[in-house]
Amino acid sequence: MTHCTALYRAVVRPCLLFSSAAFVVSTLSSTHAAPVPALQPSQIAPSAKATSPAKPKPDPLQETSKALRAAKTATEARELERRAETLRQKGLSASTRLLLENADSSLKAHDYRKAEAALDNALVLQPDKAFIRRGRARVRYAAGDFEGAISDLGVALQKDPDDPLSWQLLSQIEEERHDMKAALAAARQVLVVDPLASNGAKRVKTLQAAVDGRPI
Repeated sequence: MTHCTALYRAVVRPCLLFSSAAFVVSTLSSTHAAPVPALQPSQIAPSAKATSPAKPKPDPLQETSKALRAAKTATEARELERRAETLRQKGLSASTRLLLENADSSLKAHDYRKAEAALDNALVLQPDKAFIRRGRARVRYAAGDFEGAISDLGVALQKDPDDPLSWQLLSQIEEERHDMKAALAAARQVLVVDPLASNGAKRVKTLQAAVDGRPI
């Protein structure tokens, strides 16, 4: 009940006369009714307090990737790399995990067709997991399907552009395709997302020399 409604009901009360509703002033005579003072805006309570929208929770993977770009030591970088990879694999269903294990076993046995089939099925179950595409790119690369591998990495990096492993694999594939400029560009991107990546700076230097035609 608002302040305005409370005041109104204190002054006027309903009175039933022969089944008809009439209103009489309770404490005032019919000829000398005193005016009801107007309410000031400050006297009217707001119906509801304005609530600010809840802030979205920060994404743990994005926060870890940000920390990785700012890492000060190689030890810190390795720890953040492991943490980021763990976060990428978070939320996998039991079926997806089993398929990934099968793919890994098949890859070790050089059964690339079986490994790729397992990863195909894993992507059907959880297509949002970019690292699964990276895994299929690795299988395709091992099988000699460079174009298929690059296609997978393109999608993976579109979903997860901060993944240094995808950039490293792309650089490696492009080098084997003898596209040294593309290999160099991918290697440089590794250092953007992971400035202290193992051998990252050395690889950029080596590829730059190859692009420039200098002896390595």
